[in-house]
Amino acid sequence: MDQFIRLAIRGISLSQIQSGIYVLLLEEESGKIKLPIIIESLQAQSIASALGKRDLSRSFTHDLFLSFAKEFHIKLKAVVIYKLVNGIFFSYILLEGDHIIEEQGKKMKKEHKIDSKTSDAVALAVRFQAPIYTTKEIFDKAGIYFENGFPKENDTYETGMDNNKNSEFIFYKEKSQKDLENMTEKDLNALLDHAVVNECYELAARIKKELDRRE
Repeated sequence: MDQFIRLAIRGISLSQIQSGIYVLLLEEESGKIKLPIIIESLQAQSIASALGKRDLSRSFTHDLFLSFAKEFHIKLKAVVIYKLVNGIFFSYILLEGDHIIEEQGKKMKKEHKIDSKTSDAVALAVRFQAPIYTTKEIFDKAGIYFENGFPKENDTYETGMDNNKNSEFIFYKEKSQKDLENMTEKDLNALLDHAVVNECYELAARIKKELDRRE
């Protein structure tokens, strides 16, 4: 996994724009780059439960998978977020289990790669205490860079100013897709900084998706 970047879970926040939607925030080990991923309520609750932040008496399908894996000596070695297309993250889980060679009667370990919904993969990774990885390409597309706890400034625009440089850029959390499409790249970058500072990571993810679409 040397070619991948290891991630840690920074937190989960409730969307302030759409009901029932959460934002899973991952970050690389230095904490300078954060990766927001939009997930559904059930997966958010499952991840929070595994992190010990919710009622542990509630059981999820991911808990059943953990019990099944332990019974059959299956190990989840890693979760890899390997592709990003049109704002959708693609992942796989890397499993290791016993494989019996019938002719020789020997037992050996064998790896299996299985595609998975990213939120489900993360929910499993937390339960198995398995590492989560992604690629540099995904970080370049969707990662948000920080310096000293704040988004890294982009030299191509002046954060907080409009096109005429006469008034401050006003930050609104309520932005429709049409609003984003009508904004200039300069204003989108400024809005992205404001969204991150105000911890509105769902909006940040949507802005990154719109910027990526224009490339």
